[in-house]
Amino acid sequence: MGALNRGKRVIAAIAAIAEFGEITAMELAEHLGVTRYDAHAVLRRMSKRTKAGVKRIHVVRYIHDHDGSRKYPRAVYAMGDKPNAKRPKADQLKVKREYYARAKSRTTMNSVFNLGLKWRAAS
Repeated sequence: MGALNRGKRVIAAIAAIAEFGEITAMELAEHLGVTRYDAHAVLRRMSKRTKAGVKRIHVVRYIHDHDGSRKYPRAVYAMGDKPNAKRPKADQLKVKREYYARAKSRTTMNSVFNLGLKWRAAS
């Protein structure tokens, strides 16, 4: 799929969206057997307005549930010329709480300045 021209990639993406309905870039990449970068490029191009003033797909919503991937909102695309859903704002307090919860479970020192402290006081 990587060697196909732009038109064939778009046709394959439209067929996949028509078959599955709403789809993320990761799901499209798995279905077509391409890298996620190629899938994102095709979906981004299709979600922009053309010179004729229409767009082929739009963002329906954002999800956070991809296994083994970073935690950030991922767009879910569907066919149609509708307005995109707004990207959710990050909850900085939640991110900070999760970071410190992971930091407490670590058993290693996180700084050379903690070497002078007792083991329990450093973590």
